[in-house]
Amino acid sequence: MPLNRPAPTAASAPASRPPGVMRSILRQHRRELPWILILSFLVEASEMLVPVIIGFVIDAGIAGGDLRLTLLGAAGIVVMRILGTWAWIVMFRASQKARMVERHRLRVAVTGAVLDPRSKPVERPAGEVLSIATSDADKASDVMDMLPWAFPASAVVLAAGVWLAVLDAWLGLATLIGIIVMVVVIRVISPVLSARYDNQQSKAADAAATATDLVHGLRVLQGLGVQARARAQYRHRSRVALDAALVNARFSGVSSGLTTLVTAAMMAAVVIIAAQRTLAGALTIGTLIAVVGVARNNMGMLQGLSGLPVWWASMSTSARRVRDLLADFGRTIDDPELSLGHLRTARDERGETRPGERRPGTGGLHLRGVRAGSLEDVDLAVPDGKVVAVACADARDADAMISAVSGRAEAGEVALGSTPIRGADRFSTRADLLIEPHVVDLFDGTLREQLATRAPASAATDGSDDTWASEALRAAGADDLLRILPEGYDTRILDRGANLSGGQRQRIALARAVASDAPVLVLHDPTTAVDAVTEQHIAEALVADRRREDRATLMVTRAPALLREADEVHLVRAGRITAHGSHAELMELEEYREMVQR
Repeated sequence: MPLNRPAPTAASAPASRPPGVMRSILRQHRRELPWILILSFLVEASEMLVPVIIGFVIDAGIAGGDLRLTLLGAAGIVVMRILGTWAWIVMFRASQKARMVERHRLRVAVTGAVLDPRSKPVERPAGEVLSIATSDADKASDVMDMLPWAFPASAVVLAAGVWLAVLDAWLGLATLIGIIVMVVVIRVISPVLSARYDNQQSKAADAAATATDLVHGLRVLQGLGVQARARAQYRHRSRVALDAALVNARFSGVSSGLTTLVTAAMMAAVVIIAAQRTLAGALTIGTLIAVVGVARNNMGMLQGLSGLPVWWASMSTSARRVRDLLADFGRTIDDPELSLGHLRTARDERGETRPGERRPGTGGLHLRGVRAGSLEDVDLAVPDGKVVAVACADARDADAMISAVSGRAEAGEVALGSTPIRGADRFSTRADLLIEPHVVDLFDGTLREQLATRAPASAATDGSDDTWASEALRAAGADDLLRILPEGYDTRILDRGANLSGGQRQRIALARAVASDAPVLVLHDPTTAVDAVTEQHIAEALVADRRREDRATLMVTRAPALLREADEVHLVRAGRITAHGSHAELMELEEYREMVQR
């Protein structure tokens, strides 16, 4: 299911090249990252120094018969281990905390962009967006797990190489050759793995999108009796994702195998050279033990560093997917309005300055010379106290009308009274304007919670007084639901109303819109899933509720019952208003009569 969202503010529009997600992560932790790196360096250095100290103690203490030096050396090793363990605990806690915070920040930022009405329209499957907001956001934040280890480990490996070169030129040469080969292997493999990971994540997102659509349309699929075809479609998408993952795993295996071979060969060379030099008398036994220990630690660190191509490919690909999704929404990861601090305190603007205040009228809804989609030069006025209907012969004109009043007009002006509706203003104007789309979205929760989604803050949504909810259900012709649903207002409604019929879902969504008591209410085909008798009941109750001097209502519909009750009807054909008047007057026109009687 595509996600459609309005345009962003000019302030939040991204530059030509959006800032990178991983750079943003590092900037967020620029204060603690230096001391995390220092602690990590101390941890890795202590690991590498232990065999060196052991070698020194063997030569100077044990072989030299100095008990005091031997004991001091042993105590020094214990103290170094304790300090290294303490440094590792502090470093690990700090890095993991930063990693988890960034996971949370990225997930919240993507979700905030999806929900913000100022974000640009995005034609992406909901499952793909969900995959990026969860899996990719988690993987991108792994940079805070990699950096505190990768850089210190690299520095310690190079320092160990220098120490070996000082001991013996051939030892240093063997280490240098091994490091150079490792760098070449990593440089060759990294781009390939990055491309493979990008493909794998894309295929996984496709499978997630298919699964999401199948779950949402389960009742329809069951009604059509095509469950087997749906299963086959998902099985195919999942198999494609599996194949991409297996190909990526093979490349990762080859990478790990090559780097393990290189590090093993390097260690073998170092040990053999050190042993020969010891037999020749150039190195002592303690030095040999130190060299073997350092070479062993070097091999372990190099093997860990050899996993960087796989790690980096995964992180960079996921970070790029998060960045691109935010860019599609017209946002960036550093957008102040997507920050944790802002979203933690942000609240939905309902236009109330104090509890119990009723939002006053706006002066109605006005379209002047509007061009949007298939609409051309449309002038329309929906004054306060009136219920106006727009009957479109083409469904594309109806969609364009909804797009225009949402603030996405390509030309002309759409205004609430004298206040223009623009993408930059939509966050505040939604306090006065509510557009209920044709596609119904209900969330998991009780019936009362569904109706309270946009209810004014003065409404007693805690169940102490459900008068506001009863009035909304009555206006939507849905008061019979209290007799049908087993627990009344406390009945749990499943996600997307999976335990309701289409008509029940549509009436609850309409009641939710009515409960908002918005000064301007726009409805798009609110009765397509109900029978004619129920539709007439809804039309009478809805118009009676909304026909108040400080409330304006626009209905984009071809339902005869709603058109009959409207104060004025505008006929739209080929993107233009061709006639207007009451329903009875327009019924004299053959083109109008044929349209509403289909």
